[in-house]
Amino acid sequence: MSNNFENTAPLYQSSGEKAVFEGIISIEAVINAGKREIFNIYCDADKIKKRDRKAMHFLKLLKEKNLPYTMLSREEIDAIAKQHGISASHGGFIAFTGVRTYTEFEEYLNSLKSARSYAVYLDGVEDPFNFGYSVRNLFAFGAHGFIIPKRNWLSASGTVCRSSAGASELSEITIAPDDDEAMKLIKSNGIKIVCAALSQNSVPIGEFEPEYPFILFIGGEKRGISKLFYENSDAVVHIPYSNENAKYSLPTASAAAIFGSFIAYKKQK
Repeated sequence: MSNNFENTAPLYQSSGEKAVFEGIISIEAVINAGKREIFNIYCDADKIKKRDRKAMHFLKLLKEKNLPYTMLSREEIDAIAKQHGISASHGGFIAFTGVRTYTEFEEYLNSLKSARSYAVYLDGVEDPFNFGYSVRNLFAFGAHGFIIPKRNWLSASGTVCRSSAGASELSEITIAPDDDEAMKLIKSNGIKIVCAALSQNSVPIGEFEPEYPFILFIGGEKRGISKLFYENSDAVVHIPYSNENAKYSLPTASAAAIFGSFIAYKKQK
């Protein structure tokens, strides 16, 4: 094998906390976000030999960033993927990293105030794919960042990253304290609470006039939004359905896309 492609790191041996990411898009997001230590990245040597355009671009990035990587055959990478419960859709690239650093909650609230923007609190989303799709949609529409409860999907970072097309790593994320403490800090910082829910006092999203900064609370399809936040909200908004036979709520990711697109539209006016 050419010296340009030779291995620069030994096989990674887990010695504690780690996360595993698959696919070039996810791994590039991890690299560009700079919030994790990267232990090793396994690369498909066959794709490099064939000078696959995306693979070559990725290899160039690894060299520019002086990151550890190991060239392996596709069969060897498949074996590593199987060992760590990764699907066969990894595309020949797998990264092992350390745990992510997260912004402290009150520090994040100060950042949100300075930006005069909005954050999204994803509350009770029970599926990592749904969570990732929601983050992807809201990231695209300009959400400043995300707040998540202590019970969350951080242990499935690789799945969330892949389903969000890297947005979960590129976004600012903070972990909220318990509900009472979070409520106190949000209110003391003068940040509005907006809940996405259908109720007697909710307004259609088209009539909502955002007041920045605010936090948009979007609940999961089963558990919904915490009662404490709902009862202390400054506004409640809903998505009006055009079909009267539509009895069930939209998937969280779909609702997130609608709310995010509307807020982006309002901000541009």
